[in-house]
Amino acid sequence: MANKYIDLQFLMSSAKNDIEQVKEFIEDVLELNAVSIGSLNSAFENNNFAEMKATAHMLKSSADIFDSAVYKQNLVNLEGKCKEGDKESIGKALKDVSTIAAAWESELREELTKLA
Repeated sequence: MANKYIDLQFLMSSAKNDIEQVKEFIEDVLELNAVSIGSLNSAFENNNFAEMKATAHMLKSSADIFDSAVYKQNLVNLEGKCKEGDKESIGKALKDVSTIAAAWESELREELTKLA
Protein backbone atom coordinates (compact mmCIF):
# COMPACT_ATOMS: atom_id res chain seq x y z
CA MET A 1 0.00 0.00 0.00
CA ALA A 2 1.37 3.40 -0.94
CA ASN A 3 1.87 6.03 1.68
CA LYS A 4 -0.79 8.69 1.85
CA TYR A 5 1.07 11.28 3.93
CA ILE A 6 4.80 10.78 3.35
CA ASP A 7 7.32 10.20 0.60
CA LEU A 8 10.89 9.29 1.50
CA GLN A 9 12.33 10.03 -1.94
CA PHE A 10 13.72 13.50 -1.07
CA LEU A 11 15.19 12.30 2.23
CA MET A 12 16.75 9.21 0.64
CA SER A 13 18.28 11.35 -2.09
CA SER A 14 19.57 13.91 0.39
CA ALA A 15 21.12 11.15 2.50
CA LYS A 16 22.62 9.51 -0.61
CA ASN A 17 20.60 6.39 0.23
CA ASP A 18 22.40 5.94 3.56
CA ILE A 19 19.76 3.83 5.33
CA GLU A 20 21.26 4.33 8.80
CA GLN A 21 21.25 8.10 8.37
CA VAL A 22 17.64 8.03 7.13
CA LYS A 23 16.55 5.86 10.07
CA GLU A 24 18.25 8.18 12.55
CA PHE A 25 16.64 11.20 10.94
CA ILE A 26 13.17 9.62 11.01
CA GLU A 27 13.62 8.75 14.70
CA ASP A 28 14.65 12.34 15.47
CA VAL A 29 11.69 13.76 13.54
CA LEU A 30 9.26 11.42 15.29
CA GLU A 31 10.55 12.57 18.67
CA LEU A 32 10.47 16.25 17.69
CA ASN A 33 6.99 15.95 16.23
CA ALA A 34 5.60 14.30 19.37
CA VAL A 35 7.09 17.01 21.58
CA SER A 36 5.83 19.73 19.23
CA ILE A 37 2.27 18.39 19.15
CA GLY A 38 2.36 18.36 22.95
CA SER A 39 3.59 21.97 22.89
CA LEU A 40 0.78 22.96 20.55
CA ASN A 41 -1.80 21.47 22.91
CA SER A 42 -0.25 23.11 25.95
CA ALA A 43 -0.02 26.49 24.22
CA PHE A 44 -3.67 26.18 23.17
CA GLU A 45 -4.74 25.54 26.75
CA ASN A 46 -2.82 28.67 27.77
CA ASN A 47 -4.20 30.77 24.90
CA ASN A 48 -0.64 31.27 23.67
CA PHE A 49 -1.47 31.52 19.99
CA ALA A 50 1.86 33.16 19.11
CA GLU A 51 3.69 30.08 20.42
CA MET A 52 1.31 27.83 18.50
CA LYS A 53 1.93 29.79 15.31
CA ALA A 54 5.71 29.52 15.76
CA THR A 55 5.53 25.77 16.47
CA ALA A 56 3.30 25.11 13.47
CA HIS A 57 5.70 27.12 11.32
CA MET A 58 8.65 25.05 12.55
CA LEU A 59 6.83 21.77 11.88
CA LYS A 60 6.31 22.69 8.23
CA SER A 61 9.96 21.93 7.51
CA SER A 62 9.44 18.31 8.59
CA ALA A 63 6.39 18.09 6.37
CA ASP A 64 8.49 19.40 3.46
CA ILE A 65 11.28 16.86 4.00
CA PHE A 66 8.76 14.03 3.75
CA ASP A 67 6.84 15.69 0.91
CA SER A 68 3.66 15.77 2.97
CA ALA A 69 1.44 18.35 1.33
CA VAL A 70 -1.58 17.37 3.46
CA TYR A 71 0.29 17.77 6.75
CA LYS A 72 1.89 21.02 5.60
CA GLN A 73 -1.45 22.47 4.49
CA ASN A 74 -2.96 21.69 7.89
CA LEU A 75 -0.03 23.41 9.58
CA VAL A 76 -0.40 26.45 7.30
CA ASN A 77 -4.10 26.56 8.19
CA LEU A 78 -3.27 26.40 11.91
CA GLU A 79 -0.76 29.23 11.51
CA GLY A 80 -3.40 31.37 9.84
CA LYS A 81 -6.00 30.63 12.49
CA CYS A 82 -3.50 31.51 15.23
CA LYS A 83 -2.86 34.83 13.52
CA GLU A 84 -6.61 35.51 13.49
CA GLY A 85 -6.87 34.66 17.20
CA ASP A 86 -10.32 32.99 17.27
CA LYS A 87 -9.95 30.19 19.84
CA GLU A 88 -12.77 28.08 18.42
CA SER A 89 -11.32 28.00 14.90
CA ILE A 90 -7.82 27.48 16.31
CA GLY A 91 -9.12 24.49 18.26
CA LYS A 92 -10.64 22.97 15.13
CA ALA A 93 -7.42 23.55 13.17
CA LEU A 94 -5.40 22.03 16.02
CA LYS A 95 -7.63 18.97 16.01
CA ASP A 96 -7.07 18.61 12.25
CA VAL A 97 -3.30 18.94 12.70
CA SER A 98 -3.31 16.37 15.50
CA THR A 99 -5.30 13.89 13.41
CA ILE A 100 -3.02 14.24 10.39
CA ALA A 101 0.09 14.21 12.62
CA ALA A 102 -0.97 10.86 14.08
CA ALA A 103 -1.43 9.34 10.61
CA TRP A 104 1.81 10.93 9.42
CA GLU A 105 3.72 9.54 12.41
CA SER A 106 2.19 6.11 11.85
CA GLU A 107 3.43 6.06 8.27
CA LEU A 108 6.89 7.19 9.38
CA ARG A 109 7.00 4.36 11.94
CA GLU A 110 5.99 1.87 9.25
CA GLU A 111 8.77 3.13 6.98
CA LEU A 112 11.24 2.95 9.86
CA THR A 113 10.27 -0.69 10.43
CA LYS A 114 10.77 -1.47 6.74
CA LEU A 115 14.24 0.11 6.83
CA ALA A 116 15.32 -1.92 9.88
